[in-house]
Amino acid sequence: MKSKMSDELAVTVGGGGHRIGIISADGVMVPSGGHEMEIHNPATGSVIGTLHEADAGEIDAVVAGAKAAYERVWRRTAPETRGRLLAAWADSITSHREELADIEVADVGHLRREVLADIDNSSRLLRYYAGIADKLEGRTFAQLPDRLSYGLDEPFGVVAGVSPYNGNANFVAMKAGPALAAGNCIVIKAPEVAPLLNYRMVELALKAGVPSGVISVVTGRGETVGPLLTEHPDIGMIAFTGGPDSGRAIIHQSATNIVPVFLELGGKSPAILLPDADLDVAIPSLLHSNFAKSGQSCVTGSRIFVPDSMYAQVSERLGQKAKTLRVGLPTKETSQMGTLINRRHRTRVDGLVKRAIDAGAVCLAGGAPAEDGELANGAFYQPTVLAEVTDDNPAALNEAFGPMASVLSYSDVDEVIARANSSEFGLSAQIWGNDARTIQHLSKSLIAGTVWINTYRSFHPTVPFGGMKQSGFGKENGFDSVAMYTRRKAVVWDLTTERELPYSHNETTLADTARSRDGKYKVRVMT
Repeated sequence: MKSKMSDELAVTVGGGGHRIGIISADGVMVPSGGHEMEIHNPATGSVIGTLHEADAGEIDAVVAGAKAAYERVWRRTAPETRGRLLAAWADSITSHREELADIEVADVGHLRREVLADIDNSSRLLRYYAGIADKLEGRTFAQLPDRLSYGLDEPFGVVAGVSPYNGNANFVAMKAGPALAAGNCIVIKAPEVAPLLNYRMVELALKAGVPSGVISVVTGRGETVGPLLTEHPDIGMIAFTGGPDSGRAIIHQSATNIVPVFLELGGKSPAILLPDADLDVAIPSLLHSNFAKSGQSCVTGSRIFVPDSMYAQVSERLGQKAKTLRVGLPTKETSQMGTLINRRHRTRVDGLVKRAIDAGAVCLAGGAPAEDGELANGAFYQPTVLAEVTDDNPAALNEAFGPMASVLSYSDVDEVIARANSSEFGLSAQIWGNDARTIQHLSKSLIAGTVWINTYRSFHPTVPFGGMKQSGFGKENGFDSVAMYTRRKAVVWDLTTERELPYSHNETTLADTARSRDGKYKVRVMT
């Protein structure tokens, strides 16, 4: 049995905090019964709400509602209207940014300024796709005599969006924005460890005028709810952000109905210092690249390659600077790094650090949980810098998804290219220096979807972003992203007025057939 929520998600319900279940064509619902899970504040360990895990019947109902919304409403909605509704959604997010930040800080444990940056970027993304909505065009193909051939880029209908917890605002906008602009409806699977912002942002979309069923949200354990959604016969395409193992599972699930997928699967990105790099700029930037969001980012420059001649100096400076960073409650303005998502994940990060040290790495800073004072009940970890890391060290091979930076030495450019490219990942890379010729050579040679030069984590709605190798395939941002949510249909129209009809010899005589000037036959069918 389902009961409709009487208040918005942002309103505390009873003493248990937020209660979330399903947003669908039927509205905002919290089904009774079924499997429920607690939602914890990772900085304090306190329970801030509960979630209802969607079951097979509920997923069927959600997808059916989305399909009906697509067929009856959204596919018939003019592109300029879709754009206007996306813009209204962006405005609503902007006007609720402080409320949204409160939710996300408590749910994920990022610093407030990090959360606000994500929220502001989500508004920017949605405004960008609002502008694209009425600018999508088809194309004509070869101009053949008496024939018209053209392509139509059509939506899939209902698509699925599955994302992790580390950038909720961005992920909602990066998936829903292009999906809706292209004319699709979308069902979002929110991360069970931090689902609240997904729900509140979609509530704001509905309040802004987006029709019910165009954006739906469900949540629950990935291994349970994920296949129910991604293997559903009415899901036409899957957009997934997460880890490689989950990505492989998504590929297998997509084979059930043979639907296309977009995958962004993380990275182990190189950050290459050149001999002429400005260390006063590069060192704090490299550390922030690794420690923003407590290192829970797919684009951390976690393999820092330093020339042999500079290695001792750079390693020491990185370690010293890391020791000065203030780990603290994400609600405090003085904090420079917040918490990991939960203690289970912290144990995994700590285990990787310990294995790296056992394999020969030298810990210059951090290397243990942060548990003093007000941090005791959270999942905090110290900013960690490891030196003397070799290419076969666990720290150089595995994505930590935590605050762990590794420093490696190199002797020449060709060597560092080969070693940087030896990773199974290929999401991003950083180059720090001013030698234009070397930078250009590196940029062309590095196997990475994005190469940042004297910058990092630099995103813009117009710049496509996506991985190579086991970092996935497909692009987010820009017109490339909208293309991921469409399928091309070719239309071929024969305009000839005179033609030879198949099997015409059974119906005509030679006396009734005359050859035309262009070699074709004019056929008069006998009656």
